[in-house]
Amino acid sequence: MDPFILFTVLPLLLIAGVLAWGGLAWVGVVVLVFAALLVLVDSWTNRPLPFDVPDEDDGDYDYEPPSAGRRGY
Repeated sequence: MDPFILFTVLPLLLIAGVLAWGGLAWVGVVVLVFAALLVLVDSWTNRPLPFDVPDEDDGDYDYEPPSAGRRGY
């Protein structure tokens, strides 16, 4: 998980808590679900690559990247 997602998620959690405390619990739950979806998407986009990328020091720049499509492990 990218630590910078906390800049988005922590204020959303605070807003959800204020909404729940103020009597709008169902809106707070919606905000909580949105925050959870943000963390889920962030974790998915920052997952490790399924292939090794050569180091720049190796001098081997003529590798073929994997084909476009689904990333399979």
